[in-house]
Amino acid sequence: MRLCSERSLALDWATMSTPTSSKPSPAASGQDSRDNQWATLCVVVTTVDSAEAAEDMARAIVSGKAAACVQSERINSCYMWDGVMQNTPEWRLIFKTLPDALPRLTRLIHEQHSYEVPQITMRTERCLQDYAKWLKAQIQP
Repeated sequence: MRLCSERSLALDWATMSTPTSSKPSPAASGQDSRDNQWATLCVVVTTVDSAEAAEDMARAIVSGKAAACVQSERINSCYMWDGVMQNTPEWRLIFKTLPDALPRLTRLIHEQHSYEVPQITMRTERCLQDYAKWLKAQIQP
C-alpha cells in the first residue's frame, strides 16, 4: 500500500493532464481521454457519536476547504473501552481530499472531535482526472 504524501503524489499532480499509459493518445485511438488519465486522492475516515456531530464536522471541514466532499453513514461499533465492552451507534465520516490539505484536515478533525482517542485513518484511491480537478478546485485556500 502506498501512503499518501506530498512527495509520493507530486508526480501525479504535476502530470495531471498526461495519460498514465504508454498507449496511443486517446484522440488517436478514438477513446474518451478520461479513460487513461488517473490521479491519486486521499480518503480520510473518522467516526463521531451523533448525526448532529457528523453534520457539524462535515460543514466545518468543507467550509475550511480541508476536504471537497464529506459523506456520512450510520454504523454500529463494537469495541473495548476502559475494560468494558461497548456496542454503540456511531456515524462514519468519509472525507475526500488531497495531500496538501491533510495537515489542515487533521487539525480540523481534532478541533471538532469529542472523542478522547478519535479514529482517524487514511488511504489513497485513484480517480479520473475530471473529478481530481474538481476536488483540487474545492480545497484550494
